[in-house]
Amino acid sequence: MTPKQIVESVYDAFSRGDIPYIVGQVAPNAVWRQSKMVPWGGDYSGPSGAAEFFTKLNAAAETTGFAARESVEAGNDVYSFGNYQCVIRSTGKSADMDWMFRWRVEDGKITLFDSYVDSGVITAAMS
Repeated sequence: MTPKQIVESVYDAFSRGDIPYIVGQVAPNAVWRQSKMVPWGGDYSGPSGAAEFFTKLNAAAETTGFAARESVEAGNDVYSFGNYQCVIRSTGKSADMDWMFRWRVEDGKITLFDSYVDSGVITAAMS
């Protein structure tokens, strides 16, 4: 599969709640990063780090919508733009934010996930 196809398979897996599939696509030394301004954010490493990220995400938010609108492949990198919707579990408030993800795929495995999200939307829904 091409890097873009691998990333799109990850999006499909997330939409159906198949986190083990996603974790299985992550290389041992992969960098997995999202803003520390959101409860599930931080710097993670490898498959176990990706699994920890998704555990924290699920603990903090119920995903109610996820859509990747566009993905652009540039060599081993894939840049995607989309939207995420959730309900923050601690407050019951909804959040709707746009995102941009940078992925790197090498030898068929994800070696980088770098996420840029509108963390202000999440922060507002948490209060």
